Amino acid sequence: MSKKFNYIYEKLVDDKNDIIGHIAYSIYKQDKIDYITSKKEENLEIKNKILIPFHEISSTASSIEAYKIKAEIVMQAFFENTISEIYSDIEKETKENYTQLIKDTIKPLTSGFWKSFWAGLLSAFIFALVIAAIAFILQFQNSTINVTVDKNKTEKNN
Repeated sequence: MSKKFNYIYEKLVDDKNDIIGHIAYSIYKQDKIDYITSKKEENLEIKNKILIPFHEISSTASSIEAYKIKAEIVMQAFFENTISEIYSDIEKETKENYTQLIKDTIKPLTSGFWKSFWAGLLSAFIFALVIAAIAFILQFQNSTINVTVDKNKTEKNN
């Protein structure tokens, strides 16, 4: 008895670069595995004659078209997922770069809190020392400061 071959691969795949056709063929193979598994669960011995109904149904024009449509849906979902991931990665990287650029731009313009705190404290201390030195000098020199205010001569005449 000669073995009858199913030429569904040639019906699904146009050439070696036909990605949709290869995906459609893998969907067909999964359906075939599911069919064989269901027959094994029915305790049937798997022989070529058991596969004849499956091959006849899967080889119809409508089944071939259905496999190709399923393959296109798989490809579309793959592309959408890939594009979504790429978009998310680009968006994340852009935000990180933008945030770093802003930090790098602002950092030279602002000093740190503690640096400003210590500078203010030091300047206040120096100012207090200068005032204390002036007061000390004036106290121990026995000098006095006289302030006189003269009115303008034109105001005196009135």
